[in-house]
Amino acid sequence: MGKVNDIRATRQDVILDIDAELRYWRGCYRESAFHRAPVEFDDYIPTLKFGYDAYLLNHNRNLDELMDSLGRRYQRVVPQWQQLDWMLGATIVRETWKRMQQGQSWRPLQVAAPVAFNRERLHAAM
Repeated sequence: MGKVNDIRATRQDVILDIDAELRYWRGCYRESAFHRAPVEFDDYIPTLKFGYDAYLLNHNRNLDELMDSLGRRYQRVVPQWQQLDWMLGATIVRETWKRMQQGQSWRPLQVAAPVAFNRERLHAAM
């Protein structure tokens, strides 16, 4: 589905629950800045995912400066039958970035303390 990017280039200190984000948008898309009747929610999903992906890959850059290149990338990586008009797609991308920048879409990565391996306890349990 396009170029594979090195995961080290993405933000590593946050977790994005895309399923939770899609549930959020499903609940409010009709009132959103991007909704156009008669478009149904499922038609927005590929573009919403594209917007979040674009943010995670480019969070340290200015969105306005990226919009032209994001439009070209959208045409390349989103299957044509799933694409929306880019003017609408750009509005969706802006809305996803706004949620991310306001901290509404992610939570800090919580790393669990490492668990010590105890060979004797494991052996005794077997």
